[in-house]
Amino acid sequence: MSEYQAIYKCRLCGEEFEKEKVDYKRAIAAVLCLGIFGNESFDDSTTDISVYRVIDHNCKDDSMGLADFLGFRKVEE
Repeated sequence: MSEYQAIYKCRLCGEEFEKEKVDYKRAIAAVLCLGIFGNESFDDSTTDISVYRVIDHNCKDDSMGLADFLGFRKVEE
């Protein structure tokens, strides 16, 4: 089974980082992406998955930025 990593990118410092890993097939990752399209977040209490359109980010220079959800990147099996 494939794993998908939630990827975010900070608007302030430009850092791209991983957040949550999902143990689902590609179709499920696509549904999660669609679940937050037009919404601020997607929370699924049955799988404990939470994906947010925008989250806070602690930049390396101690600044505080906002990071946007970019999508799910497939992690090689």
